[in-house]
Order: sequence, then C-alpha cells, then structure tokens
Amino acid sequence: MIDHGIVIEKAIWRIAEEYDIDVETVENAITFSEEPLDLDTLVTEGIFCFRGPNDNVKYDNASLCLSNKIISNIGVAKVLISLLCERIRQWDHEDINVLLSLLKKVVTIMELNPDEYPGLQACSISPAELPSEEIPDDLDDNYYVWAMDKKGMCLVGIDANRLMHVDDMRKNLKAKC
Repeated sequence: MIDHGIVIEKAIWRIAEEYDIDVETVENAITFSEEPLDLDTLVTEGIFCFRGPNDNVKYDNASLCLSNKIISNIGVAKVLISLLCERIRQWDHEDINVLLSLLKKVVTIMELNPDEYPGLQACSISPAELPSEEIPDDLDDNYYVWAMDKKGMCLVGIDANRLMHVDDMRKNLKAKC
C-alpha cells in the first residue's frame, strides 16, 4: 500500500531542491495556488509511477511524477517562475553558469505549462535585456551573445544554450579572416 504522505513530502522536497527554493515556499505555492491541487488524488492518479525494485525507489519514482504534476499547476508555476525570474534580474554577473542554470529552470517550468508561458517574456524579461556585462561591439554581428559575465564568459547561440569565452570568439573570427 502506497503512503501518500511520503510521496507528497518527497515531491515537495524534490521541487525545493531542484529549484533551490525553500520547502515552505513550495508548500505555500501549493496551498494557496489559484488552481487548487488535490495532492492525494494526484498521487492516486499517478499510481503507475509507484514501481521499482524496493520501496525507496518506488517512492522516489512516485514523487518524481507528482513533482511534475505540481509544477504543471499554473498557480504553482507562477510562484516558482516569479521567484526564479527575480533571481535572473538580480544576477550579479559573476558566473554565467548561474544565469544559464536559472534560465534552464525557468524554461523547464514553462515547458510544463506551454499554453501559459510562450517565452521569457512571462518573466517580463526580453532575451535582449538579460542582465550582462557590456558585450563588446566586435562580437555583436558575428555571434548571438545573450549575456556576459565579469570574466568574459558568454551565453551564446540561438537558444542561449552554449557558453563561450570572448577570447575564443575573437580567435574564431580571426581564423575566418
């Protein structure tokens, strides 16, 4: 027999850890969601997720399914996205990996809610307005640079999914000439 309480607790902790948000905030997002959640029903509906060679694996698998259902709730998603977008706006320009990680987290939640979140504009952040050090003019026409940290590491590519140092971009440009 599956213990719903264990699955629910594990799911909440999984969300908190994955998105670096305190457990109380996740619990409040669920409790006060504009779209009420019945966690017991969600666990029951996801009973197929309760499988594995032992109880620990079974509960982990069930909590993974439940955490995705929780994040797919528009009310919960709004709270989490709002927090993550504020972190994006407040990014300190020190390490581009931090910005990339935050963007990936926001996109993951948006992908679970595609009708509500067509893009980063849901954060009131235009991709062109991501926090950044000043991007050198000589790179603008040759690379799509989204943001740059204080060490010259840049978030590049059409999907903002690659990292490249300013010096490497310049070396590539010289090699093309």
